[in-house]
Amino acid sequence: MPHLHVALVTERPEASLIPLLQLRPQRVVLVAGRQQQQTVERLQILLQHELSSQTEIDRWDEMPERDPQRISAFATGLAQWLSRLQRDTPELTVTYDLADSDKLTALLFQQAMRHCKADWLYVDSRAGALYRMGPGLNPSTLEAVAIEPVLDVDTFLQANGRKRIKALSDNPAWRSAAERHKALTHYLGHQADKLAWLLSELHERVHGSQGALGTADPNEGPHLDPSARQQRLSRAPHFPCTDALSELNAAGLLEWSSADPQRVSFSSLAGALYIGGGWLTEFAWLCAQEVGLHQACCGAHVLDLSGQHNGEPVVSDCLAVHHNQLLFIECLTTGPGPDACLQQGLKRLHDMLDHSAGLASTRLLLACGEFDRACQHLTDLQRSQGLEVAVIECGELKQLPVYLRHWMETGRWPQP
Repeated sequence: MPHLHVALVTERPEASLIPLLQLRPQRVVLVAGRQQQQTVERLQILLQHELSSQTEIDRWDEMPERDPQRISAFATGLAQWLSRLQRDTPELTVTYDLADSDKLTALLFQQAMRHCKADWLYVDSRAGALYRMGPGLNPSTLEAVAIEPVLDVDTFLQANGRKRIKALSDNPAWRSAAERHKALTHYLGHQADKLAWLLSELHERVHGSQGALGTADPNEGPHLDPSARQQRLSRAPHFPCTDALSELNAAGLLEWSSADPQRVSFSSLAGALYIGGGWLTEFAWLCAQEVGLHQACCGAHVLDLSGQHNGEPVVSDCLAVHHNQLLFIECLTTGPGPDACLQQGLKRLHDMLDHSAGLASTRLLLACGEFDRACQHLTDLQRSQGLEVAVIECGELKQLPVYLRHWMETGRWPQP
């Protein structure tokens, strides 16, 4: 039996994709206002790749906006056109979904669809259910099926006008190194509150103005500055920092000896990048693998398909999708000092919102550094600014797998 589906495209195009990719109709009608025409074009191109080559795709992308009478007339015209199709093809099944359109538009469309025999679909991501109600919205016709995981990171990003390239975790060598460092990475994550000074100090010794990484052409990537491989910590480390330095030395990631406890030396770029904060990205990836988030990708360059913001492409620390929901993770290892930590943390939170603007996602910041407990916590600043970002500080990092499982089961990040 042929199936036609009408999708009302809104600012969340990924919501329209769920029923389309799950039901795979033979004909698709994309409906949108003029402001969403670029979104409709992206969806059309994406669907041409994701659905059968025989799928017909129509666009009704001249829907009026903020004018109830004109919206109603437009929706009625669409419904009458669908009715004529049904008369020509009596076995044709029609469904429609309204995604997250405003209430007035949804009501006007539901009323207009009474002019044809069309089933209303409603996607409830939190309940994990796709509801279907027959013509006339008779409650006795209500059916529910489980939502299938049809979106991956790439389809989610492409629907929103972005493209992922050059992810570190796409490289088998990176994944192999992450597995090789696994015990050490978990040790650092679980002891991050006790090692906060050392981890922030090592970050500064790598990335600071006098750090080991040279300032090369961004197109060439980072490199070790031969004259800065030898670094000195700002003060002599004590237990448990000395134990951590011994572990890093044994793993070949830096050179350190208790005979000269303030001296550290970086012998490889890979070691410097790991010590300078890469361990936290690997920790996020390892935790994601542990809980079954196998679509997680780290260090992905995310380009804007419009080309407007690609002078400085976003490099996301970790992106993951589970049951069609996106998790956007950024990792922050700060320089020494509580003031710098708070300033950098707040800036990163703002940057995250800029980078992920338009992406309906759970945003998470993993923050490692020295937080002055006598001053505002980073989480307090985050709440006071009204930023929709969950923050996990040093002492909570060990709970990341538990939090990830909660998000996977409920679709919501646990409240502190």
